[in-house]
Amino acid sequence: MSQSCRAIVAYQPSNKQPDFRLEDVSIRDIEPDECLVDIVATGVCHTDLGVASRPDSIYPRVLGHEGSGYIRKIGSKISLNLQEGDPVLLSIAFCNNCPSCQSGHPSYCYSAYALNFANPGRDTYQARSVGTEQDFVVAGGFFGQSSLGSLAIVKESCIVSVAGAVKSRSELQLFAPLGCGFQTGAGTVSKLGKAQPGDSVAIIGLGGVGLSAVMAARIIGCKHIVAVDRIHDRLALAKELGATDVIHTGKLDTASLAEAVRNATDGLGSSLTIDTTGVLSIIREALEMTSILGRMVLLGMSKESIDIDMTKFKLAGKTLLGSVQGDVIPSQYIAQMIEWYRAGRFPIDKLVRFYKPEDIGPALHDMGTGQTVKPIILW
Repeated sequence: MSQSCRAIVAYQPSNKQPDFRLEDVSIRDIEPDECLVDIVATGVCHTDLGVASRPDSIYPRVLGHEGSGYIRKIGSKISLNLQEGDPVLLSIAFCNNCPSCQSGHPSYCYSAYALNFANPGRDTYQARSVGTEQDFVVAGGFFGQSSLGSLAIVKESCIVSVAGAVKSRSELQLFAPLGCGFQTGAGTVSKLGKAQPGDSVAIIGLGGVGLSAVMAARIIGCKHIVAVDRIHDRLALAKELGATDVIHTGKLDTASLAEAVRNATDGLGSSLTIDTTGVLSIIREALEMTSILGRMVLLGMSKESIDIDMTKFKLAGKTLLGSVQGDVIPSQYIAQMIEWYRAGRFPIDKLVRFYKPEDIGPALHDMGTGQTVKPIILW
């Protein structure tokens, strides 16, 4: 039996600008391998905006993949030890059976695209057209959760129980982005990038992902933590969170970004370079600034191709990696981030701002201008 709820529905974009509308919808009943979750908060991620900006995507649909809430109903085939009312955080969907999942790399699940993006939940919601009073289907299933709504149907693999680990509803709201943005940044440094105290880390782009990477590098005690952005307030926050050096890209004058990073790292360059921008010109500089035997990690999304001088790259012994969720196991890494937060070492409260669902427009505006690092919608 369907239930009524509210959801932020993405419609066909105009001039590549997302069209989000808060709607009253009905949500179908769960299947045996799903749970129904009362969503209390949803972090807004750039991936949501990127998908909602594509004219060739599926519309109308409910996006959202940084959800937190309480279990309302449990499917008959769920194997996790869950009880109704348990607090949960939501992360990526994975198959749990392929070689990647079996070897502890669920972020690189062989079925990741199908489970997270190909939209198996086409008939998750129904809404009513104003004026015609006709019902129409709204798609769900995004990242196995579509959590930009007050109720979400969630695949088992997405669920991370935090029963006993959260102290209140307000804390559960704060933790919503741990399942994607914050674990991606921190995990890229500590897990995928394998940063050590002797490393010089350069982090380009200081959104929620980049600033989480800064905090993780500080926790590890990296020798140099160089934060790069074009927004002064983001650079000031990075300094507060542990960056040893900051570079304002708008104030480089004649020096290149690569040169500025080398100057900040004893002339050697960064042994771990993380790009969150996806901008090809910046990625080229990021490869240049990466030291001999250094690791370069791509986090930003882009359809463009990178031209590499193969001889130069080979002789330098550099490594080029792509990061998905920092290559972490969410159930383990989320627990680690909560421990860091409790110890005052991972102050994610400095990155977030809370908004009502009807204020999705202002939230996106503030995110775009840099006024807000991580908007969180409260349900």
